[in-house]
Amino acid sequence: MEKYYSNKFTIFVFAFPALLLFTTFVIYPIFPEILISFQEHNGFLNMGYVGFDNYIKVFEDATFWKSNLNTYIILLISTFVGLPISLLFALIMDRQSESIRRFFKGSSVLPATLSVTVIAQMWVAIYEPQWGLINSILRALGLDHLALAWLGDTRTVVMAITVAFLWQYLGLNALLFYTGIKAIPETYYEAALIDGAGFVRTSLKITIPLLQEVIKYVLVLSALGSMSQFAHVRIMTAGGPGDASRTVIYQLYFKAFSASDFGQGCAIAIIFIFQCLVLTFIINRFVAREKIEF
Repeated sequence: MEKYYSNKFTIFVFAFPALLLFTTFVIYPIFPEILISFQEHNGFLNMGYVGFDNYIKVFEDATFWKSNLNTYIILLISTFVGLPISLLFALIMDRQSESIRRFFKGSSVLPATLSVTVIAQMWVAIYEPQWGLINSILRALGLDHLALAWLGDTRTVVMAITVAFLWQYLGLNALLFYTGIKAIPETYYEAALIDGAGFVRTSLKITIPLLQEVIKYVLVLSALGSMSQFAHVRIMTAGGPGDASRTVIYQLYFKAFSASDFGQGCAIAIIFIFQCLVLTFIINRFVAREKIEF
């Protein structure tokens, strides 16, 4: 049986359908994008080959660099704030009783199952300057000077969108971490308990080191999700005020579908793909370099 499953042809037969779908719907569409990125194209007609002009225009566009900055702000906050909160939530949840764990497992994944439109509109209402929840609480506490137009202020709009995005997926990431924690053998914790290790020491010395593979998996998902941020921006601010909250994907959308410049839109798409590949390579290179087996 073991020899049968190690047969390369058998592995190919089972992997081929998934490989075919991946190639058809992910790999193949990249090549037309590359071709259009070297053309002046309005989405319907090719109006001529322009070489690297589209890329040059993209790199000379200040809005493109602003959208990149916003994208990486969201990425950094998601990585260095969102993921630690999710991990802490998972560690605490693991220490609770079964009934409490069941409640939190159900409630934590609920926001991620809701439509982005629902979540975004809910947060638009929360941020509303006059009657929104945040400003209402601030005024009730006598902190009127802190009440802002959160989505209308260039200083706060990116952070406001990031909070809405994180709120939707913090619970899902926590559930993924929790699943990884439950896969760790109880014998490690029993030995730590005998040695008198508490929650903090056990988490730092046992749980987190043995969660390396799960952390890398969640990090890749979270990072690429943050980089691909579009729906929350489109619904909550439409890239505004001005272009203050545009992300790379929103800038791609704007160039291709609002400005009818598919050449620049595809050039931005190729640049974005390259950025995602580099980011994924860095994560795979420096996170969980040695696979831990237990």
